Amino acid sequence: MPRVCKVTGKKTMVGMNVSHSMRLSFHSDILGRDFSLRISTAGLRTLTKHGGLDAYVMAKPVSRLTPDMAAIKKAIEKKNGKAEAPAKKPVHKPTRSARLVKKVESKKAAAK
Repeated sequence: MPRVCKVTGKKTMVGMNVSHSMRLSFHSDILGRDFSLRISTAGLRTLTKHGGLDAYVMAKPVSRLTPDMAAIKKAIEKKNGKAEAPAKKPVHKPTRSARLVKKVESKKAAAK
């Protein structure tokens, strides 16, 4: 069974076997417990960049997480009481020119 990083999903390609396992323990402040994860060096940098396990998991949508990380996110959302809805992008409304606004208003007034 190939080694797979729980954060990035990277797999080993080819090369020499290394004796150290890169199995690290990360603490969840919200859940108050440690999670033992097998991650790559890139995964460690990613968690550090986001500010820890909790911040990384909450920043990503479930579809972009590995099953283990999605389970951690689900536990955090359950602990917080409600599932946070993903932020929706604001709908872009084109701005109208002043001349167009006057034209539309004059048509509405003429129709009445």
